[in-house]
Amino acid sequence: MFEKVVLPDEKSGFFPSRSPLFEQVKASIIKKIQQGVWHHDDVLPNEIELAKIFNVSQGTIRRALKELVQEGFLVRKQGKGTYVSSYEAEFDAFYSKFVPIKADDPAQKWKTYVRMTDYEEIAPTPRVCHLMGITDTTEVIIHIKRQHYSQLENKDKVDCFDELFLRKRFFPGLTRERFLGQKNSLYAFYQREFDITILHRRDILKAALLNAEQAKFAGVSLPYPAIIQQSQAFDINNNLVELRYLTTITDYCHYEALR
Repeated sequence: MFEKVVLPDEKSGFFPSRSPLFEQVKASIIKKIQQGVWHHDDVLPNEIELAKIFNVSQGTIRRALKELVQEGFLVRKQGKGTYVSSYEAEFDAFYSKFVPIKADDPAQKWKTYVRMTDYEEIAPTPRVCHLMGITDTTEVIIHIKRQHYSQLENKDKVDCFDELFLRKRFFPGLTRERFLGQKNSLYAFYQREFDITILHRRDILKAALLNAEQAKFAGVSLPYPAIIQQSQAFDINNNLVELRYLTTITDYCHYEALR
């Protein structure tokens, strides 16, 4: 799922001969998005124009676009054309892709409001270096803690505890105040403010028990069960830019994923 996309050789510009033609077109389109030729929420040329640009048939273009839509690079808008994915413009599609938590009650939607409890710049721990592939131990990491309130039952009860590790070199100029100003979704914020599109994420889920501090904010007694989700988020250039731990109390919700 997270293997690097096959792109043309930087010097020769040629694709491996074994690559099918539509795969070559896909890689070229991805390359243009990575280079900023086509930016998020930009509309692509139509199929006829793309066929001329890449010197291939419309059928080849159609197949390449279809797969890029399925993989999340592009989105089709009925009657308007094919656009580079924008998490802000296509929030519902983003939400279903990256938020696997659902309310147990099908009549309710799982949506939280969030409060930040800590923001600091730190040196990466050995574990963070390992999980984020960091070799330079002097690299600056932005460490953020947040609490999520779902308001399904008790508006004062914390349902999730969120811990983020961001590589500062990918988020230049990010400050506590700027982070507090973001609304809607983090990934839309990353895309809008830093031109970082989160394309893939690797999630590991484990059963766990709340610690004493978490239990206090959640208003429960220890021991109390929860689920910890460890997420490694990759941008469109396959850089691992965010590590996240989300500890969720599943009294009124569950994890649900369509594979």
